[in-house]
Amino acid sequence: MTTLHLKDWRHRWSWVQRRWFMVPARGTNAALLTDWLLTMSLCVGLASILPVSIAVWALASLFSVAGYVWLAFAITQAGPPAASPHLTAWDAALLSFAVSFGVQTAAYLGAFSP
Repeated sequence: MTTLHLKDWRHRWSWVQRRWFMVPARGTNAALLTDWLLTMSLCVGLASILPVSIAVWALASLFSVAGYVWLAFAITQAGPPAASPHLTAWDAALLSFAVSFGVQTAAYLGAFSP
């Protein structure tokens, strides 16, 4: 008859706990990236119905506004901006501002002109 060795059980349990804590971070990353991509697609959709002459600058402005909305969400709801193992609303705001800056730079350099 075998006996239950508690020392082995604790070792397995800590491994299971570590794996369990890693899984929600991946889900959080996917959820945040999905929300961010939906926000960016909404901005592109709104800019696509505008006249071509102002669509690029409106797109950059909408990306900036989305960045400010993500920043307001991060300030009011999210945790601290550093030392997080997964993406946060702070990262989404930073991505929005980076995309806005990229669109503004490309427009200034003439990448969207016919």
